[in-house]
Parts: sequence; C-alpha cells; structure tokens
Amino acid sequence: MLKKLLTVSTLFLSLAATAGDYKEGTHYIDLADKSFKADNQVVKIYSANCPFCYKYEKAVMPNMIKNLPSGMSYDAYHISTKPPFGEEKATVIAVAKVLGDTEYKKTKMALYARYHDKHEKFTNTEEVYDFGAKELNLSKADFMQKAGSPEVKALLKKWDDAGVEIAKIQGIPAIVVNGKYLIKTSSIRSMTMLDELIADLSKK
Repeated sequence: MLKKLLTVSTLFLSLAATAGDYKEGTHYIDLADKSFKADNQVVKIYSANCPFCYKYEKAVMPNMIKNLPSGMSYDAYHISTKPPFGEEKATVIAVAKVLGDTEYKKTKMALYARYHDKHEKFTNTEEVYDFGAKELNLSKADFMQKAGSPEVKALLKKWDDAGVEIAKIQGIPAIVVNGKYLIKTSSIRSMTMLDELIADLSKK
C-alpha cells in the first residue's frame, strides 16, 4: 500500500474513487463504540517502533497535513503497547510534546532514526530516559520530574485510551477522521485519493 502511495505520479487519477464514491467497509470503518473525541481533526495512531509509521512520517504525512480541509487540524497519538520499550518511548514523546512542537518533532525523528536507520537498540529503561533527557536538553532529574507530571500522564492515558483498540483493527499507522472513521489504508491508491477520502469523511 505504501509503495502505491509513494508512486502516485505513475497513477491515473481516473483509477481512484472520486469524492462521494467512498464506501464504509471498503474505504473506511465506522469505529462506533471504539470512537473517541477528536472533532474536526485527523489523528494518526503510531509507534516509534513501527517501520511503516516511520515511512508514513517521511513520505505521506507532510502532504496529507498540508492538504487537510479548512478548519481541520492534525494530531498524532503514540501508543505505549508496541515493544521494545513502548511505554518508555511513549513517555519520551509525551514529555517532548508537552514541552513544545519543536521539541516534539526533533525527539520523535531522533527516536525513529536511532531504531530504524542506525539500528541502535536500547537495552534498558534508563537508556531510553537518558536518551530523552539528552534530546530535550534536560537533566535526568528534570526529565523524570516532567515524565511524572499530571500533564504527561494525562497525555499518555489519552493516547492509549483512544489508540490501542483501534491499532488492533488493522495495525499502525492508523488514520482516524473526527475520532469516528478509520481509513482502510489498503484501499488507498494515491495521495489525491487519501485527501478526497479525508474531505469526504470530515463532512459526516
């Protein structure tokens, strides 16, 4: 699926569904009781441990975010359940998120690069937190204080409460519109199709 997205220039737009042709069960899933509150928002559910999430981060998300319908925003939830050290990596990401968008993007990409590009694995929890402290220019004590703060704990709970069950449906990355509709990424044939489907679902 990702290969198809990345080779959009070779596709004829006539092969893609047009706005209004998208069908539940074929192009998206109604989350029903698994829905969560995210009005006027597209949410990506992901993990730094996921290679496909990393590919999406680099090749898909920038254009998708740029082309969101007017009035819609974007957010990303890092779930804690994918090993290795999923909980610790989610905590590092949450601390970075609380500190600001610049810190979040920098730390997220550093985690991705370490695991998927450099193939450097952590051997224990302390190494993960040391990495986070260093990336965020914090002392270890300051990092741990922020990691235990109510704001970070609430963010981690929000991510897992919304994301873990949805990730079980078709894996990650998972793209959810308005907290209600999960895009069936296997049906997507181009970036244009993805943009159109998001726009269509945003009106439901």
